[in-house]
Amino acid sequence: MWGRAATTATLLATVLIFAPLGTAQARDLADLMKDRFPVTQGEATPDDSDQTVLARFYRARGLKPLWVDHGEATATARAALTVLAHADEEGLNPNDYSAAALTGQQGHLDSPEAQASFESGLSLALVHYASDVSVGRIIPTLADPELVIDRPPFDRAQFLASVAAAPDLAALLAGLPPHRPEYAALKAALAHYRQMKAAGGWPTIPPAPKAPPAPPPAVAANPANPAAPAAKPEKASDALKPGMVDPRVPALRARLVATGEAKPLPTPLPKGTNPELYDDALAASVKEFQRRQGQEPDGAIGKRTLVELNATVDQRINQIIVNMERWRWEREPADQPYLVVNLADYTLSLMRGMDVQMTMRVVVGAPFTRTPVFIGNMSYMELNPYWYVPTKIAKEEILPKQKKDHSYVVKNHYTLLSDWTSNAVPVDPSSINWATVTPHNFHWRVRQDAGNDNSLGRIKFMFPNKFDIYLHDTPSKRLFDRAVRSFSHGCIRVQDPPALALAILALTDTPGWPEEKLRAEIGGDSLKHQTIRLKNRLPVHITYITTVTDPNGGIDFRTDVYGRDARVLAALNGPRPRKPVVPAATPAAAPTPGSAPNAAPNTVPAPAAETSKAPETPKPSVPGPRTAAPSAPTATPVPASAPVPANTNPVR
Repeated sequence: MWGRAATTATLLATVLIFAPLGTAQARDLADLMKDRFPVTQGEATPDDSDQTVLARFYRARGLKPLWVDHGEATATARAALTVLAHADEEGLNPNDYSAAALTGQQGHLDSPEAQASFESGLSLALVHYASDVSVGRIIPTLADPELVIDRPPFDRAQFLASVAAAPDLAALLAGLPPHRPEYAALKAALAHYRQMKAAGGWPTIPPAPKAPPAPPPAVAANPANPAAPAAKPEKASDALKPGMVDPRVPALRARLVATGEAKPLPTPLPKGTNPELYDDALAASVKEFQRRQGQEPDGAIGKRTLVELNATVDQRINQIIVNMERWRWEREPADQPYLVVNLADYTLSLMRGMDVQMTMRVVVGAPFTRTPVFIGNMSYMELNPYWYVPTKIAKEEILPKQKKDHSYVVKNHYTLLSDWTSNAVPVDPSSINWATVTPHNFHWRVRQDAGNDNSLGRIKFMFPNKFDIYLHDTPSKRLFDRAVRSFSHGCIRVQDPPALALAILALTDTPGWPEEKLRAEIGGDSLKHQTIRLKNRLPVHITYITTVTDPNGGIDFRTDVYGRDARVLAALNGPRPRKPVVPAATPAAAPTPGSAPNAAPNTVPAPAAETSKAPETPKPSVPGPRTAAPSAPTATPVPASAPVPANTNPVR
C-alpha cells in the first residue's frame, strides 16, 4: 500500500521553505526558529494552516525546542519516532509522516539548520499522525460522494499542548486510536494477516474445467418412438458440492487449512481414502466459511463462494485497513442510546454506549439504488403510514402495470391524486384513457393507502434527511431469510418493526405507548394514521463496514456489494487532503469496483458475484382483506464494466 516514494521529500520540503535559514556561522537555533515560526496574531481557529498552528505553539513556549536539547534528539523525540515508524500497525503509512527520514536526521543534528529542520519536521509529522489515527486520514466525501459524513473534529493546538505537558508521550499517543472493540479486533487481525502473508498466504482454487461438448446420440432417445425428440442433456454445474469427487478438492482443503478453517487429512492416508472426495468434514468447514462471509451456508462452491475463497491475503489486509479508517470516522459513543445500520452486513443494532440492546436483519438499497452513508436523528414514528410513491417509481413501475391491467391501481390500494398540492383530490382511475398516458404526460400523484400490503408496512421510523431515507416495515417478509439483502429502492426495511418501536420508545423515554396499545394500533383492521413524537431524539448512524466482529473477538468479512472499499483505499493511497469540502447534496455516480487508482495490487476484492435472485414478486391482491404484499423491487446486479448510477431517488 505504501507506493508513494515522493511523500518524504515533499513533507520535508514543506517544512524547509518557511524561511531562508542563512548560514550556521551567522545564526543560531533561536534565530532559525524565529524565521520558521513568525509572529501570528489572533485566536486559533480550525481553519488555521499547519504552519500557523505550529507558529502559535512555538511562540507560546518562547520558541523553546521540544525535540532537541543541546544538539541532540531528546528521549521524547525518540519515543515519537518509534510511534511514527510503527504507524503501519494502525493501518497507516509511516512514509506519510517521514518516519525514516526523521529517524535518519536525529543522528545528524550537528548544525542549527539540521536542528531546526528536525524540530519543525517532527512536530508537523506528529500532528498529521495524531489527526489521522484519531479521526481518519481521508475526507470521506472526497473519497466517495456517497459517504456524506463529517469526521470528528481534531484540535491540533490542544494536541500540541498535551504533547508538551505529557509525562509519558508514548502513553499519550497510544491513547489516540478509537477506543472500540471493533477497532482493536481489526488491529489484531491486521497483524495476523500480515503474518500469514509472510508465511506465503494461501493457495487459490482453480475454476471448474470446461467439459467437452457431448457427442450426438447414436440411437433415438425413445426406440419405441424414433420420431420423438431426444431428451436434452442435463446442464453440468460448475458448483462443487458435498459428496462430489473432483480434482479441485485438494486445493479447497489446502486453502481452508492455511487459514485454520479446516483440518488436513492424516498422513499417511488411511486405506481407501480419496483426497478428491468432498467429504462431510470439509463441507462443514466450507459452511462455516460461508457463514463468516455472510453467505448462504449451503456448502456449495459456486461463483460467489469461489471469489471469496480466492481473495488474496493482500486483498484481505487492505479490506482491514479500509475498515480501520472507517471506524476512525465514528465518534466515541457516550452512554446514550443510538441506532446503527451496517449496510454491508444487512443488520441493525440498537445501542447504548458500546452495549448492544437489540439486533435485527434489514433489507437495504439494491446496487443500482444504493443507500448512502450519513448520520441523522430519529424524531418521530408513523403508525399505519401512507406511501406517497416517488414520481420515478410511479412512472417506471406502476404506470406500465396499470396500462397492462387497468385494475392494478385499485387492486393494490393506490389512490390517484389530481396534483401535488395540499388541495389535491382523488381521481377515478377508470376515468383515464390509459392508452394515451406516457411517462411524459403522467402528472398524478400516487398514494398507497394504509394496510397490510402497503409497501411501508405498518410502521415508519423517521429521521428527516435530504435523501428521504428512513426505516420502515414491509409486507415482503421472506426477503429477511436471505443472506444477501440488497433489494430496496434505498430505504431500509426492518425485520421486526413492533419490537424495534417498543425498544426505541423505552430508550427515548417516550410515554403513553405500552406494548398492548402499540400492537393494537398496528394490528387487525386498524388503519388509523398516527404520529408518535419521541421525547428524546435518537441518533441514527447509517454505516458501511465490510468487516464485522465475531463472538470470539475475531473478524469476519462481508462482500463489498456497493463497491465502496476500493474508493476508500484509493484515497488512502493518494495525497493528503488539504481542506475539507461541503458534502454533496446528492451522491454522484460512483466508479465501478476495481476502477479506482492503485487498484492493483493494492485492491480490495469486488467479487463478480453470482447473479442475485430477484426478490419475491407476489401477485396483486384482490379486493377484500389486505394481506397480500405488493411487488417487491428487483435487485439488478452491477455489471462488471458499467458505471453505477447515483442514488438520486432513494426510496422504499
